[in-house]
Amino acid sequence: MKKLLLSGLALTVCLSAFAQNTREVQSRLIEKVRNRTAPVTKPSETPIIPLRAANPIVSQSRASMVEIPIGSTVYDLQSNYGSVGNRVKNWGDGTVSAVWTKGDQATAYPDRGTGYNYFNGTNWGAAPTARIETFRTGWPNIGGTPSGSEHSISHTPLNVVYRGTKGTGAWTELPGATSTTPVPAVTWPRMVVGGANGTTMHVIGNENANNFYVTYSRSQDGGLTWDLLNITPPNFAQYHFEGSVDGYDIDSRGDVVAFILGGFSESLTLWKSTDNGTTWTTTVVNEFPLAPWDYNTSISDVDGDGVADTIPTTDSGMSLVIDNNGVCHIAVGSTRVLCEATPDVSYFPGTDGLLYWNETMPAGDITNNLIAVLEDIDGSGVIEVPGFGTYQAGLTGMPSLGVDALNNIHLTYSSLIENTTNGNPDPACEESFRNVYYMYSTDGGMNWANPTRVEGSDFDEMVHPNMAKRVDACIHLIYHKDGEPGNTFQPQTGNCDAPGQVDVIYTCITNPVGLNEVKNNVTMNIYPNPVANILNVDFSMVQGNNVKIEMVDVLGKVAYSQSVTAFGGMNNVKVDVKGLASGVYSLNIVSGNEVTSAKVVVR
Repeated sequence: MKKLLLSGLALTVCLSAFAQNTREVQSRLIEKVRNRTAPVTKPSETPIIPLRAANPIVSQSRASMVEIPIGSTVYDLQSNYGSVGNRVKNWGDGTVSAVWTKGDQATAYPDRGTGYNYFNGTNWGAAPTARIETFRTGWPNIGGTPSGSEHSISHTPLNVVYRGTKGTGAWTELPGATSTTPVPAVTWPRMVVGGANGTTMHVIGNENANNFYVTYSRSQDGGLTWDLLNITPPNFAQYHFEGSVDGYDIDSRGDVVAFILGGFSESLTLWKSTDNGTTWTTTVVNEFPLAPWDYNTSISDVDGDGVADTIPTTDSGMSLVIDNNGVCHIAVGSTRVLCEATPDVSYFPGTDGLLYWNETMPAGDITNNLIAVLEDIDGSGVIEVPGFGTYQAGLTGMPSLGVDALNNIHLTYSSLIENTTNGNPDPACEESFRNVYYMYSTDGGMNWANPTRVEGSDFDEMVHPNMAKRVDACIHLIYHKDGEPGNTFQPQTGNCDAPGQVDVIYTCITNPVGLNEVKNNVTMNIYPNPVANILNVDFSMVQGNNVKIEMVDVLGKVAYSQSVTAFGGMNNVKVDVKGLASGVYSLNIVSGNEVTSAKVVVR
C-alpha cells in the first residue's frame, strides 16, 4: 500500500498567476505518466545498451530564427540530474565564452573533455573539433577575472585550465591530481569567480567516495594554490545523509558567495557567506521530512505507521543567482520519492512543476511554490503525451537564473511539449519532445510574466538551457538540441536512444524589461503551426500598448479579431481557430502604426 504525503505548509506570498497547487497540477497528467516510477541511480560512465536508432521518418525541423550553432557533441550526458552550473560567461564588453562536455567517439568516449567557443562581439569562432584539455575529463564550468584571464574547471578529479587573455592563446593546465600541490578532490565540480577584486575561485563538488559529501574549496590566486581545501559545509551531516551527486549550483557577487544543494531524498539547503567564503550561514530551503535519511536501512515512512509514504520533494536540477542586493534566488524542479523496500529509492519522473524561492520568503517547505508547469497547449485540461525521455528530473525543470542591472530576475527552463511525438512505432520508445521556455520577474520574484518558448519547433529535443547569470541587453543562452528525446545514458524503457550528434545552440533573447531599449518593435513567435485548435501567440513589446490580433485570409478578409491590452515585455494570447476554415492566413499584431505578421496554416 502506498500513501501520498501532502504538504501542510500554506504558501503565504503571491508567486504568479498560477492558481494550481501541486495536487491540481499532477491531476492534469494522464495516469501512466503521473504514476510511473523509476529508480534513483548513481552516475554511470557507460551508455545503456542495446541501443536503437532514432526513427528516420520523423522530420527534425530547425525552426528558430535566432539560433546559432556554436558546437556539437555525441556524448549527451551533460548532467546526471539536470543541473549544469556556470557554462556561459558574459564578459560585459559584448564578448561571451561558452563551454560544454564534448565527446564524439562513442561509446567509450576517450576524447571526452571541454568543448569551448568564444564570441568576439561580432562572430562566434568555428565549432571546435577537440577538447581544450590534453586528458579525458568533463563537466566544465567557465569563469574569468576583471583583467580578462579565463579559467575552466572540470573533472575527474578536479582539473583547472586557464589562459591570460579570453578568447585567444593556448590553455595552460594547472597542477592536478598527479601533482604534489593539493587540489580539491571533487567530481562534477561547479565554479564561480568572485571576491571583492574578482579574482577568487570558489569551487564545490562531490568527493565521489565515502558518503558522497559535497565540499567547498577556495583559491585566491587563480587555482595555483588553495587556502581553503575540501571543507565540509557547516551542519552538513545534520541535514544530509549523503551529498547530492551533481545536484548543486553556486554564485557570487563581490564578497557574497552562496551555493545550494539537495534534492530527491535530501533537504534542499543553502549555504551563504558574506566574507568571501570564510564563514557560512545555513538555510534549509526545503526540508526532507526524514533527513538525514539512510535509505539503506529504512523505508520512506514519515508518520511511523510502517507503510511507505510517497513524499513530495525537489529534484536535483536547480539554479541559484545572487541579485544586486545580495539576495539569493533559487529555482528547482519538483518530484516525489518512494522507498517500499530498502535500499531501492524510486522517484516519479512524471511529476510536473518548477518551484521558486528567495531569501525574503518562508523556508522549510517550498513544494507548492509553483511558478511554471507543462503547457496545456490545446486547452483540454489534460496533458497528453505518449511518453518522454528521462533525465532523472521532472517534466518541467533544468532551470537557469540570471539578473540584470535593474535587478530584474530572468529564468529559462525545459519542459515537455504536449501533443508531440517522435513517431517511433514501438510504444515503449514513443516520446514527446521538450522545448526551452523563458520568463522573468520585475519585482524580485513575487510575480512572473507568462512563459514563452525560445523556439517554435515541435520536433526537436531542447534541454539543459544555461544562461549567463549577468544579464545585459541580452539573455545570453546556450542549450542542447537534437532530434530524439532523452539521452543514451538515462533512457526510460526499451533503451531507445542511440548515439548521434547533439547541437550546442546559442541565442540572444532580447531583454524585454530592462536595458538599452530604444525601439518599440514587436517580436512574435507562434505555435503550433499548422494548427487545428488553439494557436499560441507569444509576442514581446518594449512598452505596453493596446494591440489588435487579427487573422486575415488570402482574400484579405478579417476572419478573426481580438483587442488586448499588452504590457511591456512578453505577452501570450491564445487564439481559438476551430471556427475558421482550413487554409493559409496572415496573423497580424497591430500596435499603433506598426503591423507584425506571420503566416499560419489552419487545418
